[in-house]
Amino acid sequence: MITGDSRVPVVGILLHYAPMSKSLFTYGTLEIPQVAQIITGQVLTGAPARLEGYARYQLKNHAYPGIIQEVGASITGTLYLDLDDMLMAQMDEYEDTCYEKRRLQVLTGDGMTRDAQAYVVPEENRELLSSQPWDREHFIREELDAFLRSIMS
Repeated sequence: MITGDSRVPVVGILLHYAPMSKSLFTYGTLEIPQVAQIITGQVLTGAPARLEGYARYQLKNHAYPGIIQEVGASITGTLYLDLDDMLMAQMDEYEDTCYEKRRLQVLTGDGMTRDAQAYVVPEENRELLSSQPWDREHFIREELDAFLRSIMS
């Protein structure tokens, strides 16, 4: 069968477009349910995961963290599975411009290795990180309320 312009053969019919789903490893504010819900408008379900070879530090003059490659380090975080393009775009819009999105491998709680994207501070932006490790519990206790107000405005 040939299409109307007589140049492009029709080899099948597209019955349903299914956007590719993606996985995102989060390690800071996006793993806090209230933040993720404000950003996406949805309640996301994540699973615990670990990323080897990266360390998490607080960004200078900010309440949130960044990660950077560091030999021997590892961090825990939350892995969101099956995110569609719209959710990923919302996450991209939320994230600071100091990050780049990279495809990495994370270890899940059941011992499986999975490909996931993560927002990473590239080496050329290392100076944006403080030497202070980011403390999630401190952030929730001391910074979260003000942070939620700032992202809702």
